[in-house]
Amino acid sequence: MLLASLTAGVYLERKWVAHRERQEAPPPAPQDVTRRSNGLTFSKMEGNQKIFTVEASKATDFRDKDASLLEDVKITIFGKKGERHDTIHTQSCQYEKAGGSIACSGAVQIDLESRAEAERAAKSPEIKAEQKVRVETRGVIFNRASGMARTEQPVKFVFPNGNGEAVGVEYHSEEGTVRLLRDVQFSLLPTGNDTAGKKTVSAGTKEPIRVTGKSLDFERDSRTMQLYGPVEAETHTARLHAGKLTLTLDAAFRAEKLVVMPGPNGKNPELESQGAEGPTNLSAETITAQFAPQGWLTRIEGAGDVRGSRRTGKETEDFRAERGAMELWPKVNQPREMNLKGNVQLKTQTDTSGEARMLQTSELRTEFADGKKGQGSRLERAETLGAGSIEWTDAAPQSGTQGAAANSEAARTRLQADKLEMAFGKEGKPRQLVATGNVSTERAAGGKPAQTATAQSGVAQLLASGGWSQMDLQGNVKLKEGDRSGQADHATFVRATQTALLTGKALVRDATAETRAPRITFVQTTGEIRAEGGVRSTEFSTKGSGAQLAAVPANISADAMQANSKAGRALYTGHARLWQGDSVMEADSIELLREARVMNAIGNVRAVFPQAAGPSLAQTVAVQAGPKKPRLWHVTAGTLTYRDAESRAHLEKNVVAQSAEQKMRAAAVDVYFTRAEKPNSNVASASAPANPAAGAQQISRAVGTGGVIVEQGTRKATAEHGEYNATDGKFIMSGGNPTIYDAAEGTTTGRQLTFFLADDTIIVDSENGSRTLTKHRVD
Repeated sequence: MLLASLTAGVYLERKWVAHRERQEAPPPAPQDVTRRSNGLTFSKMEGNQKIFTVEASKATDFRDKDASLLEDVKITIFGKKGERHDTIHTQSCQYEKAGGSIACSGAVQIDLESRAEAERAAKSPEIKAEQKVRVETRGVIFNRASGMARTEQPVKFVFPNGNGEAVGVEYHSEEGTVRLLRDVQFSLLPTGNDTAGKKTVSAGTKEPIRVTGKSLDFERDSRTMQLYGPVEAETHTARLHAGKLTLTLDAAFRAEKLVVMPGPNGKNPELESQGAEGPTNLSAETITAQFAPQGWLTRIEGAGDVRGSRRTGKETEDFRAERGAMELWPKVNQPREMNLKGNVQLKTQTDTSGEARMLQTSELRTEFADGKKGQGSRLERAETLGAGSIEWTDAAPQSGTQGAAANSEAARTRLQADKLEMAFGKEGKPRQLVATGNVSTERAAGGKPAQTATAQSGVAQLLASGGWSQMDLQGNVKLKEGDRSGQADHATFVRATQTALLTGKALVRDATAETRAPRITFVQTTGEIRAEGGVRSTEFSTKGSGAQLAAVPANISADAMQANSKAGRALYTGHARLWQGDSVMEADSIELLREARVMNAIGNVRAVFPQAAGPSLAQTVAVQAGPKKPRLWHVTAGTLTYRDAESRAHLEKNVVAQSAEQKMRAAAVDVYFTRAEKPNSNVASASAPANPAAGAQQISRAVGTGGVIVEQGTRKATAEHGEYNATDGKFIMSGGNPTIYDAAEGTTTGRQLTFFLADDTIIVDSENGSRTLTKHRVD
């Protein structure tokens, strides 16, 4: 009985153990599973270098299928040089033994990092891996032979200072590159300054840069992203359009350099931004941006057909060059210095006035004052590093403006030099422009002759609007306007009055005359010339002045002169003096009218004119010896008007005309001239008067009216009208009560009295007829 009980007990114990073993044993394999294993590991080697390793915690083989189910799969990629430690991790994959591909239908995580980063993280797990790139997706197929992982499913990725999305990804383990296949979009997050491991408040408020593109290649080893377009990158104040974008990251995976280029359509990249003062636009074949580790821009470069525009207030600036570069102030992303090279053009247009300026040079450098956040940088200085020119265009005159023609063109001013340097005021507005070396200017006003000038150096004072107000040229200044030219040591151009002031040995010349003075002013609008400070003019042409008193140049001097070559008028004032051949004239002012060939002298007129040949007085002939001098008349009056077409001079206001033998006084006198002919060299006479130069005007007749008084020695004749004839040497007195007074012979009266200077013969014409009195003077 005891044996039976022991036997039953042993049997029951074995049954219980078998039951417990059946409960704890794994479930039976499905009918299609042939084998299960707790782990699987295999690697790809190239020589002694392990390229990648595939690890799975469980592997299941299927009946009638050349495939295995891998669970808790991890693929570690070391690269050809063993410098990487990239991983692909997922929960389950199907491993195709024949093709060597691993298909992971579930969620997949790809981490890209270097071996050094992985080792550092292994030693200090508490430190976050800040340089790791993570890609999350589904449906990845990894090809064991090629080492490429690929999916067409949506992708999310995270990298230091950025994250994004795409559709489809390819990972090439041997090269360590990732390609996002399409619909790429990501954000670049600016880095902040860390203090004791904590970011500053301002760092958290920085706006990310949102980027979109068609596809993207990322090379982990070179830390380079290449985004294929069309590419767009934008913030709330800026937008970039390009065909291709390349972003290089630094060792800490922060943005270091960005390069944008045209796409297949050939359209150049374009950057648009909205600043505190207005929008800015930049385009070029290639645009390169450099970043500081802290995230702000340090430099922007453009190469190939660089174009840009900037709107500030009511001005629009456009520029173009072959290439350009801009340095920026730290933290504020505002320009510090800009350099443009190759066929540089910079144009500024003012909205309100329509004024414009255009700067052209081979190379331009501009400097900006230290900018502040939220404010635009202020221009401080600009200079050309080669020869340059700047052209200002004034506002076009309105057709309704009084005195402006409907087809009037806007005035233009051009300044050119070997070097131009512009200074700006406190508000960033142009203040002064300095030109050095081979300076030339050109000023063209609508319908007026262009005015050009050259000098060694120059300075232009600028208005806040960018236009010029005054321009000073120094050193051997030469000016030309139409048929007029000038030169001086210094010239000052004033835009408001459109005048050019020459000082320092100033000289002005045209086809007919030359004028010298300490100060000479050109007035471009009217064609006037004003000279002052002691004027000296010479009329070269026989058609130059209104007074052709001899066939030689006329010389004129005065305190001041005002002339207009278009009107053909010149007015000399203050101690005016004209001399031409033997003729001389002085007055308070002398006016010359070129077209009318008229000369007007006003105020304290004094003149000297030669007399035409006539009979000589016996007493004067007897004492003459040697070369003969011309017989001259000295004339004084209040006014004198000479008309060359009539060969006549009209004098008024206390006129006195006096020669060596006689004197005539009258209220008004008309003096008539004849041109001297070429002298007859075969005729010689000791008693003949000197022959003036051929073409010289000589007094041939003088007619006085209004209380005429003629004096000759002790003889005096009076009448209302008196006429002198040089050829006959006689006076004819008429009108009123003609009377001749003679201290020795008494008084003679008649209706008309004619007396001859040479022999003292008097012809008396009265109501009783004519009679002749011959008186012989005994000395």
